[in-house]
Amino acid sequence: MIWKNGAKTAFAIGFDVDGATIWRNKAVLLNGGDRFLKGPSIGRYGPEVGVPRLLDILDDHDLNATWFIPAENIEKYYDLACHILDRGHELSHHDYDHRGEYGKTVDEQIEYIGKCQDIFLKYTGVKALGFRGTGGILPETEEWLYTEGGFTYSSCGIAGESCDWVIANGKKTKAVNIPCRDEMMDDYMQTVMNSYPQVLVGMPRIAPYRNPYENWINEIEGMIRYGNSGSPAFHPQIAGTPGRAVVFDDLCKYLKAKEAEGKIWCSTCMDIADYFIKENMEDWDEQN
Repeated sequence: MIWKNGAKTAFAIGFDVDGATIWRNKAVLLNGGDRFLKGPSIGRYGPEVGVPRLLDILDDHDLNATWFIPAENIEKYYDLACHILDRGHELSHHDYDHRGEYGKTVDEQIEYIGKCQDIFLKYTGVKALGFRGTGGILPETEEWLYTEGGFTYSSCGIAGESCDWVIANGKKTKAVNIPCRDEMMDDYMQTVMNSYPQVLVGMPRIAPYRNPYENWINEIEGMIRYGNSGSPAFHPQIAGTPGRAVVFDDLCKYLKAKEAEGKIWCSTCMDIADYFIKENMEDWDEQN
């Protein structure tokens, strides 16, 4: 489809603000892991240093982003979450504590997600409208998410290359799938290395920063050429470190240049979902 201002692709900068949760979940499986500080300290770096630095870079380039935040970090860093909103960005769902388990039954999963939404509302005044889960959910739960649950879009894992209506439990919903391009555009997978807990498994050599940057540029060029859309999975504890922040700044310069050429529209996931719904609702009604 043709996006806002005639752009060939829509791109939403996406950050997963995992904080210390992911390191804690890894360390608990290891002997003495609860006493190891390096991983959790990297996690804390994200919201305490990385997010403010990335917000300033986004401001420099007049770009908005979507921040997928575990509800535990909304509780812990509620001032920061409100600050993100105040600067024109979007907050979205990313589990409670990144454990990857939503419950064994539909009722348990709905209750768990509802708990996260209550925390969002209590501390920020808004509920999440987008869902980027950290683990599997049952088909009936997924159907609830995008109907009675009130979520407007999904940006989860490998979900195709283009925006389209979410199919949940075999039914087309009025929610929008915004592919999370996590294999191709995940700074965690491509640039992080930590010895304990072991990330990534097998201890690969850390990639030179320019290699992932070139990968991301090529992915976006492909999105422009083939009319695809989506959102990356960047992480403030990674993207916000000094050297990587320089790379992210270069990426923002590139995005603004492509925006000026009319080739790409950069906005939040929610803006992209709203635009897709507006442009395609007539076709949805005719087909259903």
